[in-house]
Amino acid sequence: MLLAQACGDALGVQYEFATPPEGEAEMIGGGLGPYAPGQWSDDTQMALCIARVAATGADLRSADALDEIADAFEGWLREGATDVGTQTRAVLGAAARLKGRASERLTRGARELHERTGRTAGNGALMRTAVVGLMMTLR
Repeated sequence: MLLAQACGDALGVQYEFATPPEGEAEMIGGGLGPYAPGQWSDDTQMALCIARVAATGADLRSADALDEIADAFEGWLREGATDVGTQTRAVLGAAARLKGRASERLTRGARELHERTGRTAGNGALMRTAVVGLMMTLR
């Protein structure tokens, strides 16, 4: 599942928000980030943060697992994410200014963004949660 996601992401990353290619798509690199041909985007990078926690066998609904995922998201941003969606950057930035458990800070940051803008129905979260659905079917 993750391999298919990464391949599809790498194939489409250079065409995000662009005119669809004529003929067959090619892995040419570029796009919204400094992507090399065949490199996947922030969506797969963040899915891998979740997958690493899931691979430990943790219950992804537990507070500890949610904190590990939130910590991984914050580390991913700090360590030079190739591209970060507007909403993701806003939530992670707000969370960095808050105190408390990592997952609670991200939740508060997301809630505050929604209350402030009412425009938080992006697709990024959906694009990185396939691993969550997979793990729930295995329980």
